[in-house]
Amino acid sequence: MPTELDLLKQELFARFDAIGNLVSPEAIRAIVADCLPSLSSDPAFVRKMRFGGGDGDPKLLGTKYYRWGLSLGDVEWLFDLQESLRGQAVPNRSGRFYEGPSETLRSTFTALSAAFYLPADQVREIDRRALDDLFPRLPLHMFPAADRDLAARGAWQETDAYRRAVRAMDTAESGYGSQLVGAQYVGDLWQAARAQSMLFALLDTFEMTAPTAYLPVEVDIPELLFVSESTANDSSNYSTVKTGSQRVQVDAKKFILHQMWSGEMEEDSIIPFVPFLRRQQQLSLAYYSDSLVLNGDTTNAGTGNINLDDANPADTKHYLAFDGIRHVGMVDNTNNQKDMAGAVTFAQLIKARQRMKDLGNMINVHWGKPTDPNDLVYCAEDATADAIALLDEVITWDKYQQTATVFTGETAKIGKNPLITCLACPQTEADGKVSTTAGNNTKGQVVLFNRRAFKVGWRRRVQTETFRQPYTDQTRIVTSMRLGLGRYSPTGAASGIEAADVIYNITV
Repeated sequence: MPTELDLLKQELFARFDAIGNLVSPEAIRAIVADCLPSLSSDPAFVRKMRFGGGDGDPKLLGTKYYRWGLSLGDVEWLFDLQESLRGQAVPNRSGRFYEGPSETLRSTFTALSAAFYLPADQVREIDRRALDDLFPRLPLHMFPAADRDLAARGAWQETDAYRRAVRAMDTAESGYGSQLVGAQYVGDLWQAARAQSMLFALLDTFEMTAPTAYLPVEVDIPELLFVSESTANDSSNYSTVKTGSQRVQVDAKKFILHQMWSGEMEEDSIIPFVPFLRRQQQLSLAYYSDSLVLNGDTTNAGTGNINLDDANPADTKHYLAFDGIRHVGMVDNTNNQKDMAGAVTFAQLIKARQRMKDLGNMINVHWGKPTDPNDLVYCAEDATADAIALLDEVITWDKYQQTATVFTGETAKIGKNPLITCLACPQTEADGKVSTTAGNNTKGQVVLFNRRAFKVGWRRRVQTETFRQPYTDQTRIVTSMRLGLGRYSPTGAASGIEAADVIYNITV
């Protein structure tokens, strides 16, 4: 007769056999076959189960592009690149020419992308129509004196201002084939660049429908009048008041990223490098977008540019496109600057706000004390930002309480206003300008600005072109964009800008 121990052993073996049946290869295949279809349509499962596909877009599942970790934006970028190579000679293969994207790439692009190509001639025609719509509506004072008689007679197409705008438009667009419109990679590129930038992302943007755009600027608000009740059927009309306004001109400027690729540009050979190349574009755009809006200075001469004080900058330097935020205090409105001539102090950081008070309007506008404290931003290079973070008013609990540096790691808030560190903000000479001699640039600076007073206008988001140089066995990749910067001034003149201030010559 079996003992209790024998019965226990039999039960254990029976259970082991049952478990073995459940985990047999046949049973596992049946479970996977039953569950996988529903799991593959679960976005959370697809997002986590990448296998060999890296960060590939789930829309590309089953394609070689997914296995290489490409996103839909990468596929569009690759398609644009291959399309631009069409008809060019293949290196080291005499008599053979690129035929454009492969059938696989074209099918994937067509099936998943909402992008389309717009011929350059059509882009140019759209620009010209926009100019034709804009110029008749311009007030006469917006034209140079020599053009006003022509504009008054309605002959605005004969004005020098119109001819210059058309000429700039044609120059900016000449030599281009087709422009990719509505591409995923365009949005991806700018979203990533804005996310990685420190300063540029803080500014509002708008789409420019013409190479030159005008932004309305509030000068004052209508006055509130005290009046009596109207009791007679022929009572006099109440007095009216005017609302003053100005307009800020924003001109689209052209910028390019110029990269080189050695060897062949066959689709399969470049696939592994597409995410890397796009990543480099994003990093470049993030840094130079910050630098554009912060350091812009159109002074193109032997001396005097705030980014190159003692030499003539190359004509291709990005900061020559337009005047930026730092230019306000250093050049445009020198009342909005402070020569620190020593270590930075909390008191001077606070006093900078008072220089941003606009007393030229019917009502006072205080750019230094906005309703939303996050609209006022302090920007400093890293050495000065670190010095501010160590100020007694910032670092200690009794002065900065729960947001003290020792508790949060935050650089600082000056009062309630944030301080950011930006790599594009340089150390300078004692005069606040950058020298060609790196050893002279030992002084720190702080740029204070109200982000509501500056806007970035987009005329062209991004366009990728390539061309072969067979004598060096290189392919050049050029990514271009057009943008402009608007700076609000109640007077319409740069000298009237009060929304920025600069503290310079800081000992660090």
